Amino acid sequence: MTLEDLRSDLGVAGLVEPDLEHGPNLTAAEARRLACNAAIIPIVLGSDSEVLDLGRTRRLFTPAQRKLIRVRDKRCRAKGCRVKPQWCEIHHLHPWRNGGSTDPDNGICLCAYHHRLIENPAYEHRRLPDGDLHITKRRT
Repeated sequence: MTLEDLRSDLGVAGLVEPDLEHGPNLTAAEARRLACNAAIIPIVLGSDSEVLDLGRTRRLFTPAQRKLIRVRDKRCRAKGCRVKPQWCEIHHLHPWRNGGSTDPDNGICLCAYHHRLIENPAYEHRRLPDGDLHITKRRT
């Protein structure tokens, strides 16, 4: 099963039973649940065997993941911000505490100022089509 299939719930995983050539199929959701219950965590490696996806085993992004996200994002991704990526923090788009994963697809470069804003409950944000985050003060 590919990572994309596992994430999209479109794939199936097969089980091989001792007396059968091909076992029953599982949905991607069932495969993830079984892997989680068995403490089997899929790890996705980059071209230099750098860990890019650790599932839920690690909260903080690895150095390789941070580098990949900084190269991809090129700057703080708050709308209109031009802070260079090396001065940015990596933020979980879907918070880790709420089930978000620590992988590059869930990470984004934010400067310290915008990272504090996005974590402040007085502000809300939405993702724009170009990938930037529009951050505004909530209306009371």
